[in-house]
Amino acid sequence: MITDQVIFRNNQWEGFDRLKAPGGDYQLLLVFAEKSLLTDASIHNKLRDHFPAAKIVASSTAGEITGSESLENAALVIALKMEHTAFKVVYQNIADAKDSYDLGISLAKALSKQDLSYVMIISDGHEVNGSDLLNGIKSEFGETLPMSGGMAGDGNLFSSTLVGMDGDIKNGHVALIGFYGDALRVSIDVQRGFNYFGPERKVTRSDKNILYDIDGINALELYKKYLGQYAAELPSSALLFPVAILNDNDEPLVRTILSINEADGSMVFAGNMPEGVAIRFMRSNLDQLIQKAEDASKKATGHLEDPDLMLVMNCVGRKIILGQRRAEEIEALSKSVSKETVIAGFYTYGEFSSWEKPEKTCDLHNQTVVVTALKEDKRVSSTHQ
Repeated sequence: MITDQVIFRNNQWEGFDRLKAPGGDYQLLLVFAEKSLLTDASIHNKLRDHFPAAKIVASSTAGEITGSESLENAALVIALKMEHTAFKVVYQNIADAKDSYDLGISLAKALSKQDLSYVMIISDGHEVNGSDLLNGIKSEFGETLPMSGGMAGDGNLFSSTLVGMDGDIKNGHVALIGFYGDALRVSIDVQRGFNYFGPERKVTRSDKNILYDIDGINALELYKKYLGQYAAELPSSALLFPVAILNDNDEPLVRTILSINEADGSMVFAGNMPEGVAIRFMRSNLDQLIQKAEDASKKATGHLEDPDLMLVMNCVGRKIILGQRRAEEIEALSKSVSKETVIAGFYTYGEFSSWEKPEKTCDLHNQTVVVTALKEDKRVSSTHQ
């Protein structure tokens, strides 16, 4: 697989002169960009002119990631020329489905399951319930198919997001990219970096991603008690104190609080909080956040020597928490690969990742960094049509 990247920032393009193949040879572009740039026709036209045969899958972001650098107000383009791997892109709008679960089913059915080896998910980050979307997808593909991806962002505004293909860029779109055959080798890892505090508790009343009661106590009242002085800074301080859904192993599902409702004492999360699950409160640790990014990179690339692409989906919450230290996190990601590996991705409103739970499955995560390493085995050719 030939992997390149070009960047649009400060009103100019970088990287076209360093492409390893003629523009017409690239089959797939992943465009991660600040929201206003996705609706700039001149940017799309430039890409279409230079890469005439490529499918263009685009997502708005909360910031872009390239190499050892974190970008703002830019458009990052990953250009892929796959030599032994077939792929198919499908996309649909939430408005054309009954709900997010139904949307996931519809999208998954549009991809052939024969020889399907990996699915990349790029979802709207505002109108779509990521947990329900993923459950719909898994109802068709099963639990063990390798999948990863992210929910689109809108900077730090947490407002409308954009996703689309070949210029059809809209709120509410979700795109799946299915990769086929045995040639593509994929390794995925997800890491966190938060510490537990307080005892284990139980969700006793919730509705999808809205949490009302914990251990029969009003959720917001209890949460404020644990936050102490930080309670006065809600909802912004909630990024520092996510909630962990506990599993049978040592790796929890982390959930970020998006908003609070003082009237009824509820909290809205960026992912479902099912009734009956065990939870614990968590607090941030800057050094651990950076170390876990390095761990994710090492584990994802440990099975693949010099991957062609290291795709990074990194939660916007981590970016906000780390502040100026986010450069250290990006640098940590690059330690485990050579300069030949293209490192690229974006800051998300939610991350999709396969992980050990203890069975290998894909879930929606918050406040995590997800690293997907991809490499083509030149000895294998895809037979998928």
